[in-house]
Amino acid sequence: MKLGRVRLIFAGAGKGVSKWPSIRFDTKARAEELMKIIKTRYGDIEFVKSDIITNRAEAEEVLSELGKFDEEILLIFNLASSWFLPSELVSKIPTIVISDTLLWGYAGMTKLSHAMRKYKAKGFIVSSSKWSDVDSAFNVIRAYLKLKKSKLLLVGNGVKGDIEEARNIGVDVVRITFEEVREEFKKVDANEANRMAENVVRAAEGVIGPSFRDILDSAKLYLALKSILKRYKADGIAIDCLGGFAKGELPAYPCLAFMLLDDEGDYVCACENDLDSLVTKLIMKYIARRPGFLSEPAIDTSSNLAIYAHCVAPLRMSGYEAAPESFLIRTHAEDDKGVSIQVLFRHSVPVTIVKFVLSEKRVLLLSGELLGSMEKEVGCRSKAVVRVRDAQKLIDTWQHNWHRVLYYGDWTKEVRLFSKLIGYDLYLELA
Repeated sequence: MKLGRVRLIFAGAGKGVSKWPSIRFDTKARAEELMKIIKTRYGDIEFVKSDIITNRAEAEEVLSELGKFDEEILLIFNLASSWFLPSELVSKIPTIVISDTLLWGYAGMTKLSHAMRKYKAKGFIVSSSKWSDVDSAFNVIRAYLKLKKSKLLLVGNGVKGDIEEARNIGVDVVRITFEEVREEFKKVDANEANRMAENVVRAAEGVIGPSFRDILDSAKLYLALKSILKRYKADGIAIDCLGGFAKGELPAYPCLAFMLLDDEGDYVCACENDLDSLVTKLIMKYIARRPGFLSEPAIDTSSNLAIYAHCVAPLRMSGYEAAPESFLIRTHAEDDKGVSIQVLFRHSVPVTIVKFVLSEKRVLLLSGELLGSMEKEVGCRSKAVVRVRDAQKLIDTWQHNWHRVLYYGDWTKEVRLFSKLIGYDLYLELA
């Protein structure tokens, strides 16, 4: 099954017309060459028509029918001078403009740049001689198309995020009860849960605090949540974990379950019913093909450090197929109960910290260098130490609430492009 429908057009004056790159440039021949490359390289996308536009009349015809084929994105490949393109072309559906890698950007690109700002169009422009930048654009396209077919589950109360806005960007959000989770928990096969608990204990560097019974209950919760996710055909889940566990409505903390589910690559998970972070993790899973560490900061201005901490983190931080991080099985830090996870993060890794804030239609973005884990017995169990440029400014200009999601690698370019494609403003936390 294809991910979604993209309208593809190639634009540029024809051979024999005075233009950039030259009067001899054969726009149609180049378009046909690119068409083969695109449909082979990005075969998981359904391209709705593949028009070659060489003059105003052809462009007006495309404009008149745009959107009639249930296209989700318009993709314009600029191959030669395209002064004849009507500015309104970018205004109907999200639009991405890619300049031919043989030429990069040129004067015609400036018209499209003005048009996108005039109409506040959703989309972006790629102007590069490197095909890897085209690949990045298609990576973002894929993420956008996948997001519009996604479903997320929320369990319990106290949702942090705008459910209606999540639906506006294409995500189906379904609320379920603690009772449904408890009922599924009761159905779990005891032998399967026991094998899972034993496997997790063997994989850990050690167990500090929890009993095997605690670990067994956490394994049962993992199996229960996975069963629920499969039944709903959902892509992720968030739970009011602190409130649910404290009130006895949740049979175990979900920390271990979230680690396992995040690492498998089929689902994303979020603590404290944080829909914003859950959507962030879903988008970034599609973009970065790895799980993220939902966390909250403690900031040390004396050494320009931000310590991102929580009682659970994924192990496959470098990618679903990469070697996992080492970890310890611990109790939950705040109440010394149940099971949580202490991940031992690696050193000298570039990281991207990001948050999609649904109610504000805004993306918060920060990059830094991971310096490994903090071993102090304070705060949450997993603590990633990140060097930032100006920790005092980070405090003085802090935005939104405390949660952020940390990713191994530099994903700033892709986050910028994606934010433009969904029409969100981008805020650099340390501009």
